[in-house]
Amino acid sequence: MKTDILPYQRLVGLGAAYGKEKGKSLLNLVLTKGNVIVISLAFLLGRASIAGSIMPFGTALYASTMGTNVNRIITAVSVVFGMLTAGAREQIYVTIAGMLLFNAFNIPFKNHNRSRINFRYAVIGFVSTLLPEMVMVYLQGFLLFDLLKALFHGFIVFSLMFIFRNALPFITDTKRNGVLSNEELISLSIITALALSGLSDFQLFGFSMKNVLCVLLILSFSYKCGSGVGSAIGVTMGLIVSMSSTATPLIIGSYALCGLLAGVFRHLGKIGSCLGFVMGNTVLTLYMNGSVDVIIFLKEIVLSIFVFMLIPNKLLEKVMDLFSTELVNSPDKISYSERMKELTVEKLNKFSRSFKELSKTFSEISETKVVTEKQDISSLIDRVADKVCKDCSLCLHCWDRNFYNTYQVMFKVIEKLDNKGRVDESDIPEYFINKCERVVDFVKAINNAYEIFKVDMVWKSKIGESRELVSQQLEGLSNVVSNLAAEINMNVRFRADLEDIILSELKKAGIKASDAVVIENKWGKYEISIFHKGCGGKRDCISNIEKIVSNIAGRKMVKEEPECHQRLKNNLCTLKLVERESYRVTTGVAKVSKYDGTVSGDSYTFMNTGEGKYIVAISDGMGTGQKAATQSRATINLLEQFMESGFDKETTIKMINSILVLKSSDDSFTTIDLSIIDLHEGEIEFVKIGAVPTYIKKAEKVEAIKSFTLPVGILENVEMELVHKKIESGDFIIMMSDGVVDSFNRKEDADTNLPSFIEEIKSINSQEIADSILDKAYENCDGRPIDDMMVVVAKVWKSGNV
Repeated sequence: MKTDILPYQRLVGLGAAYGKEKGKSLLNLVLTKGNVIVISLAFLLGRASIAGSIMPFGTALYASTMGTNVNRIITAVSVVFGMLTAGAREQIYVTIAGMLLFNAFNIPFKNHNRSRINFRYAVIGFVSTLLPEMVMVYLQGFLLFDLLKALFHGFIVFSLMFIFRNALPFITDTKRNGVLSNEELISLSIITALALSGLSDFQLFGFSMKNVLCVLLILSFSYKCGSGVGSAIGVTMGLIVSMSSTATPLIIGSYALCGLLAGVFRHLGKIGSCLGFVMGNTVLTLYMNGSVDVIIFLKEIVLSIFVFMLIPNKLLEKVMDLFSTELVNSPDKISYSERMKELTVEKLNKFSRSFKELSKTFSEISETKVVTEKQDISSLIDRVADKVCKDCSLCLHCWDRNFYNTYQVMFKVIEKLDNKGRVDESDIPEYFINKCERVVDFVKAINNAYEIFKVDMVWKSKIGESRELVSQQLEGLSNVVSNLAAEINMNVRFRADLEDIILSELKKAGIKASDAVVIENKWGKYEISIFHKGCGGKRDCISNIEKIVSNIAGRKMVKEEPECHQRLKNNLCTLKLVERESYRVTTGVAKVSKYDGTVSGDSYTFMNTGEGKYIVAISDGMGTGQKAATQSRATINLLEQFMESGFDKETTIKMINSILVLKSSDDSFTTIDLSIIDLHEGEIEFVKIGAVPTYIKKAEKVEAIKSFTLPVGILENVEMELVHKKIESGDFIIMMSDGVVDSFNRKEDADTNLPSFIEEIKSINSQEIADSILDKAYENCDGRPIDDMMVVVAKVWKSGNV
């Protein structure tokens, strides 16, 4: 193979090009738009002071950049450089020491829970500022004034941390979507006013740049956002300027009034806002008898108005719309959203009440036990008389002249029918036989009429039972709709603080996430949805995102579903993370059909419902073969659908029972053996309807859960027994059909034989335990099972710590 040798000069050229490209990328990394703005703010805030001797703003800004993409070294240098230009001495030492201590104190909390990160940073900022100040207090003789000043310095840093942390995301994230909230707007106005105070008495051609910029900002906000925002910005600007200079506090009222009037006249355009500002300043000046303390110099107002008029409306709208849209429309949007929720809940509650009333109506009109009334007896007698006596020559004699005697005979015959079910001629009174010419026809007709009457009563009873079952289903539907309305009406708690941190950390990790939604549900568990750019099926992002989000939330978060959900329009993947349950379940199943049988009548299911619940269920259909399999499979399918749809267990069982009762005229019933495992709390609830005992195999004993109820599908009102138990890691839940239990009952000592056998099993594998029990049951039947047999074993074990 031929090897090329690069000339020395070419290598030198490549090295130079590499160095140039490396320097260019490093420069691009540092000089981002967000970094430039923050570095400029750091310089101005480093110059700003309160009462001429306290300079807390640089330290607060530096501490607030923790966890952001801002270059913190350059920020610290800018703060110190700003303090040097302002002539600071002792405060430079306090600021540098405070910044170093802040970094040191944050090291132990690097991977700590970030749910209250702003408060933690504020506390660390307070301590980091107070310690060097206390050293100065000690060196200066420990005077009370110096001590109070040190505490005041630390308290200001503590307070500013929350303000700056609110404003910095908007400054550093140039691709931020959406508009500002009220808190962010006020925080931005405060940080802007503080930065302007850093200009101190800097003048250009005799104009105070601080006053000019303050007037310009108030005009801009008043013109675009209205009088309320204008006056609020005026108060903020005036307060900061008053605290950071020798200006009188009356400047606060002057700026506020000018902002108010500028917003009032904004409908007249830019000229109207400018006139309103000048009018406010003039009125307040005249009110204060011309005191120069409250006058904003007219030449500075004129310069600000001139610059304001030169700013293009499109540029002003583009910048100021970020501030105005949220303030103007946010209450309306929130009110609209809340009203839509109220309307939806109200409509669902109306549906629930309608179904409840319909259920009540069906319950009232349903007669499950039909009572024979006189009208029914009269109809039976009239039917017989019309068929037998209508054409008889003695009809007038029997039914007109001797009506009461004939009716009395009829009631006696019907009484005999009710007792015997059928009458013969010997059951007819002798004096009636002697008078009646058609006794044979009469006996035949009344027997036939009674048979029809009995069939009619049976169908009436069936209709009454059906109405009662429909009533139960409507009541269950009413409860489900009512529960849905309650869930919609529940106030969902969104964790916006975690959302911002998650997006920032994902960006640092190179994951392009467009949005993150963090919800704390009604059980206090986090549900986090991440919308990020697709990775082309590599799935590398899943483990990275899970790790990052878990560190931020302070809880172990895992992917809810194994599949990826990708939107084809924008190529975004939706990743939903939920808290990992404290317990996990592994399940083993073993089954065999009846001897010479091809289909097993036993069915089962096990699944995670997605709400921290894991269900295991067995259903044993009546008999064996295809019919039993169809019944049990239908029961399991309904159970799965209802439980996944959010139906509670009571409603689910009642609706399954009513469906089986209405299913056919034949007997159709099955058992239900349901175990509901709470994967967060480690509790289990047993619902047993006609099922054989369930066994809990613990390390030292075997516990039996028994029930004495009828299967579903027999009676209209089903009875269920609920048993609650606490489970521990390593416990086995052993469920089985009656074929297994019956095979053990064929042996002696049936009560203890099966539990003893389970206790002797040493395996810790759920599938091996299920196979061992079924093999023993098969052996007990000499290889000829007289019924279908099934064993389901669920092992519960605790997950690792977060």
